Amino acid sequence: MMKAKQIPIFFLSILLFVSCSEESSKPKSSLLDIMDEKQKTSVAKTNQNAAIKHSGFAHYGIDVSHFQGDIIEKLDQKDSLRFAICKATQGQYFVDPEFHFNWNEIKERGLVRGTYHFYDCAVDPEIQAAHFYATVGKIEATDIAPVLDIEQGSMTSSVSGTQMVSDILVFLKSIHEKFGRKPILYTDYAFAQEYFKDDALAEYDLWLAEYENTEEPNVPDLWKSKGFFIWQKSSNYHMNTTILDYDEFQGNLSNIVK
Repeated sequence: MMKAKQIPIFFLSILLFVSCSEESSKPKSSLLDIMDEKQKTSVAKTNQNAAIKHSGFAHYGIDVSHFQGDIIEKLDQKDSLRFAICKATQGQYFVDPEFHFNWNEIKERGLVRGTYHFYDCAVDPEIQAAHFYATVGKIEATDIAPVLDIEQGSMTSSVSGTQMVSDILVFLKSIHEKFGRKPILYTDYAFAQEYFKDDALAEYDLWLAEYENTEEPNVPDLWKSKGFFIWQKSSNYHMNTTILDYDEFQGNLSNIVK
């Protein structure tokens, strides 16, 4: 075994200076990095608890539109919310009056942001996709993938359930091509159970609205094996007397922007 050589104190001082300089020049950690580090510690502690039922650490968020006014601006810095998803568009022409403010403010607040389009079955899916993309523009790598909101209020008697599903798939494919991100599908349990039978829909992550006040939601048959991506677990979250939808994401926060 070779004997280690002694290094003069002068050179040790130089090495210490260089090391400190390199450390100070490192970029600051993002919210996603910070949350994941906190999560690793939390999961390490809780993995020993056999009573845990969630697949990972839970992060909470809200989804908003102009109906909640400037609620994003009123968020308390001490609040436990980690992400917010805002409405951008609806149908062919409508742009949420608060979208641009919310879209920028969410990022300024240090939250992970996302946005959605409310689907109108009476309007051509390609036209709706173009409207959504033209309004939102670029979605950054740190943003949640674009979301399609489809529910009972989206329907019209002039379009059958079968045609609706076919059109939704056209919209989702178009959005994927435009944004370069695979979109997320938002709907509620009852709606999905009644209309969503096409396996092609299960290729998209599900943001599930289910308010049964249970530890885990009822998952639509089409997503039974895959599971939900985000759970909108309540429509009665109160903040400054404003009622908001309350969402939960389980797992590493960085995975919410996959």
